[in-house]
Amino acid sequence: MVPIPVWERPEEQTYDPKQTTDAPVPTELPDSVKSSTTVSGRWWKTEHQATTRAQNGKKDSQQQDKAWKAREERRKREEAVKKLEREIKDEKTADIERKRAINKERKEKEAEKLRLQQMAARMSAKKLQRMKKRLGRSKKVAG
Repeated sequence: MVPIPVWERPEEQTYDPKQTTDAPVPTELPDSVKSSTTVSGRWWKTEHQATTRAQNGKKDSQQQDKAWKAREERRKREEAVKKLEREIKDEKTADIERKRAINKERKEKEAEKLRLQQMAARMSAKKLQRMKKRLGRSKKVAG
C-alpha cells in the first residue's frame, strides 16, 4: 500500500479558524496614559517612584548602644585571646631558637676539640720525627 502524498490528503479542520487568541487592541487609551509623561511615549510603562522602606526594623538609640557595647566587648575579648596566643607562640619560637643555639655551640666546641687533638697528634709525630733525626746524627747511634 502506497501512502497518499501530503498535497492530495483531505484537509481536516480541528479548530475554529474565526476564533483568535490575540488580545483586543485598545481603541481608547487609559486616563493614566493621557496625564502622565511616560518613558519615550510607551503608555504601558508606569512612572517610576522612589523606593519606600518600612521603618519598623529600625532600632532606637538605646538598642543600638547595647548592640555596639556587646560588639565592643566581644572584640576586646578576641583581641585579648589573640594577644595571649601571640605571646605563647613567641615563647615557643624563642625556646626553639635557644635550643638550636645551644646545640650549634656544642657542635662547634666538639669540632674545635677534635681539630686540636688532630693538630696535637700531627705535631707530636713531627716532633718525634725531628728527635729521631737528631739522634741519628750523633756519633753513638751512627756508629
